[in-house]
Amino acid sequence: MDIKRRRMLTEPGDTLLLSKSSMDTAFRFTEWQEATGLTPNRFTADPICSVPLPIYTQVAAGARQFSAVKPEIMWHPLFWLPPRLAGRYNLPSGPDGALEVESTTMWSIRVALELTASGLYSIEDGWLDILATVGIDVENEIDLARVEEWQSGGVDDLLDSIDLDLYLALETNPNWALQSAMALAEPATQAQWAILADSLMEVVMDSYDAEENTPLAEVRKTIAVVASLAGVQLDEVPTDDEEPAEEFWARIELESRDGIYATVQEFLEGPATEALGWLTLTRDTYWESVEDLQSLQTTQAA
Repeated sequence: MDIKRRRMLTEPGDTLLLSKSSMDTAFRFTEWQEATGLTPNRFTADPICSVPLPIYTQVAAGARQFSAVKPEIMWHPLFWLPPRLAGRYNLPSGPDGALEVESTTMWSIRVALELTASGLYSIEDGWLDILATVGIDVENEIDLARVEEWQSGGVDDLLDSIDLDLYLALETNPNWALQSAMALAEPATQAQWAILADSLMEVVMDSYDAEENTPLAEVRKTIAVVASLAGVQLDEVPTDDEEPAEEFWARIELESRDGIYATVQEFLEGPATEALGWLTLTRDTYWESVEDLQSLQTTQAA
């Protein structure tokens, strides 16, 4: 079996669990959309996983799950997940044990854990080219046309035979990833908040360069971008005051774009300082979770 690995979005050393920065998350969202051809409603944007995950839906008989994906990207393991990993469990997590659909966060953690543990994703070497394992080269025009024909509903026994459980079903406990995801959901979420907040703090602090005398318009634009990202990525962070996170960041973005400020200093002492204070509090509140997860990963590696 040919073992070929490819890079897509990640760099050597990148884990699938937890994104490394807010900006990186936003860039990868755009890059994934452009590379795959998928519309945003067909993949997740939860930074708990460092790459977007395609969303599997019900398809008509004879149709293909990802017929709209660019055929040259169909080598990616994420487009070949078995049903138990592609779908979401109903879990007794509701009131009085009522069944609820597995959250995007928990599902994303489960996918990240399984793909990494199985070797379908290597932290150092990237993704396993699934099509190469059955002798199909997406850089070959004939092979690419074959994949495209199959995506359109054509019959192809070789492509139909691809089964990632050959890599995934190696654990004696088939529920290990779900159990791990349930245990990790809260600390991983808190760690991700801290990491995202820390990365946005850096953007805020770098928004004004005294030596370069950064123009007010440029500083305002930077803080508006920070507010826009935080409003999406950190909207579930609990706050002690009456202003929820989403409302806070909507206000900061509006002030950054339309507020009346005569000087850079006046703006920095207003919305920029508010933004930095909120981000600092979030980073400091949840950074212990980052350290705990780093310690856990170090222990497991040893």
